[in-house]
Amino acid sequence: MRKFSLLIIISTLLACSVFSKKQDTKTAKVYTQTDSVLVVQKINQYKVMANMPTSSVFSMLALSFIDTPYKSHTLENQENEQLVINLREFDCTTFIETCLALSLTIKSESPSFDKFCETLESIRYRNGKLTDYTGRLHYFTDWISDNSQKAYISDITRQLGGIPYPNMVNFMSTHTGAYKQLQNNAEFVSVIQKIEKTISKRKYFYIPKDDIRSTNLSMTHGSIVAFTTAIDGLDVVHTGIVINEKQQIKLLHASSDKGKVILSETKLEEYIQGNKLQTGIMILQIAN
Repeated sequence: MRKFSLLIIISTLLACSVFSKKQDTKTAKVYTQTDSVLVVQKINQYKVMANMPTSSVFSMLALSFIDTPYKSHTLENQENEQLVINLREFDCTTFIETCLALSLTIKSESPSFDKFCETLESIRYRNGKLTDYTGRLHYFTDWISDNSQKAYISDITRQLGGIPYPNMVNFMSTHTGAYKQLQNNAEFVSVIQKIEKTISKRKYFYIPKDDIRSTNLSMTHGSIVAFTTAIDGLDVVHTGIVINEKQQIKLLHASSDKGKVILSETKLEEYIQGNKLQTGIMILQIAN
């Protein structure tokens, strides 16, 4: 694969974009009327599941988005960092974030569009608060650590037999040309470098792709799966949701290849074997 094409693929994961029609400067939210309507529709449709485990709500909601168009760089159109709400199109990470925010909103005492926005912000940004571009959880292992601290998820990779993952990240600070916010704000680069050093000091685990077949994933239905990579400076190259369909472990994800949200036809282990960029998986259980 040519270097230019590889940069596009990677920056698509780390950066996420939307073409918005409505901007709420007071609350730093960007969305269309269609997005707000879809949030309310999903809440009303699935509120009957409010007493069920969050993972069940999460997986059912995610399945309801099958065939929703894929769109790369879904968070990058705003000059200043704003909370982008877009249920009309997803990349692999915003698909996960939106479904998790909807699930937690439905499980809350007062489900509403405002509650959804509050929850999405909490999931997407470090310490749950939108500050600026550097406060977004760009690296997915950072996303894992931050959302584990918030008790939204738990990383069960080690319990499933995972081994230490050598996670040395620096891709953003060494490829600033792939990120217009880093190009336009030189002061952000040093902040990102400090964040990268913090991430690289943490301990993570992964299940190598050749070991997935022997790993019992039958009980992880509705969990988030993150695909690790051997690309220098990067941690995770794709994300999705584990779906146990008729005793076959499949992947529900926003697919750039298919251009939409799909449920894989093949098993998860077969999917990853067909992707040279992916080295293994991390499994994240949704907290109930």
